Amino acid sequence: MTEQVIYPKAIVSPSVLTDVSFKLLVLFLFALHLLLLNDATNLAVFSQLNQFGQLFPPGLLAMLTDIGDGATLGFLALAYLVYRPDMVARVVVASIMSLLLVPALKGYYDAPRPAAVLDFLHIIGETRLSHSFPSGHAATAFLLAGLIVLATRQLSVQLTVIGVALMVAMSRVMVGAHWPVDVVMGAFVGLFCAFVACRFIPLVTLSQTRVLQVFSFLYLVLVVCIGEKLIDQALLWQVVGLRVGLIVLTAALLVYRWRYPAKFSVT
Repeated sequence: MTEQVIYPKAIVSPSVLTDVSFKLLVLFLFALHLLLLNDATNLAVFSQLNQFGQLFPPGLLAMLTDIGDGATLGFLALAYLVYRPDMVARVVVASIMSLLLVPALKGYYDAPRPAAVLDFLHIIGETRLSHSFPSGHAATAFLLAGLIVLATRQLSVQLTVIGVALMVAMSRVMVGAHWPVDVVMGAFVGLFCAFVACRFIPLVTLSQTRVLQVFSFLYLVLVVCIGEKLIDQALLWQVVGLRVGLIVLTAALLVYRWRYPAKFSVT
């Protein structure tokens, strides 16, 4: 019996050099970065967003900001790859780049977080004092958003993922973890990793067997990574629920792909 080869339904993607949505997003973030270079503006924006965050339930903000966690977003990325397995090499390469760049920049600048500078602020979650610049959560969120934006011509999809990434980035300020300039630079890092991956890493064609092997391995890695965090007693129950839900949802998608491969291929 001949093994079925998976050909993604959306194999055609726009050029990373000509995609308008990606360019506009970069220009928007660049303009924000220029504004936030002024310390007074950076502090004023932080104060407004941090106070605005007090209007929302802590559990909701904790869930939103946790989407930017590497392991949590990893399950979302894997769920996306179920429908676009040809993107797996790009996602892996971009993720590795981010894992190297973000800690290196944090260590180099060693910028103080808001809690180390301000006497009064709204904090949800762990209170951290150092390694503020850039925001790793923002980098992770915009990495996946950038990859998806560069992989589709559907404006609705592009706007959705950009909107989610922006909310994750803003939530880092609302929970008191980062300055606005941190999240903007984190977004730049994520988009840079996405751009490099889409520019130099080709799409891949995988057989059904290879798809299941690769995705099962990635799933197990993510479960191990997120498993240690699930036993953290400081976590809000909403965050635990989000992570467990993503574990179950991604597993269900993988099983569905295994049972009904024809729904994910074209002849």
